[in-house]
Amino acid sequence: MKTINKYKRDIIKLFNQTNGENLDNGMTWYKDANIYAKTLAKDFDIPLNKVIGVMAALSPNNKWDRNKIDTRKFLEEPSLDTKVCTFTNQRIKAMYIYHGTGCEDSILGILNGVKTCNFFSNILNHKTCDRVTVDMWAFRSVGTEEKLKNVPLVTQAYQELATELNIVPHQLQAVVWGVIRGSLV
Repeated sequence: MKTINKYKRDIIKLFNQTNGENLDNGMTWYKDANIYAKTLAKDFDIPLNKVIGVMAALSPNNKWDRNKIDTRKFLEEPSLDTKVCTFTNQRIKAMYIYHGTGCEDSILGILNGVKTCNFFSNILNHKTCDRVTVDMWAFRSVGTEEKLKNVPLVTQAYQELATELNIVPHQLQAVVWGVIRGSLV
């Protein structure tokens, strides 16, 4: 409990440092990502689940603006040879998702990683999802190591604080992401 409360204090401190523009961007970030994915789904006549799955698969170690470019590029030419800025294993996952059933559970099984699964779910179900995309910035926001064993406590802290703030956890995470990323870059 002590760690959760410390994490919550660290998160709220960062949240309170936000400005109006960052607050607005964070509160709508996943909704905006969903809208972008819907545009791609329409452009390529591909189910939304698959588009967001490909997007999530291509996201590790990739900046958001580049992730959007890579997703479009991959959907234009779905191949392991398509040049995108992520790891080969992630391209393989994107191929499986692209050629798969499009079922949400199937996509989550292919993504497999906590961060990419939560990223997928937050974009797909941006209105109701209670998951937290715990990436390096979320770990940094609470001053803990980027280790899988730390994900549950970081997630719980974001979820509890989001409930107290009457927002969904991914909104809190996105606002804090903007603050901490801006303060560290």
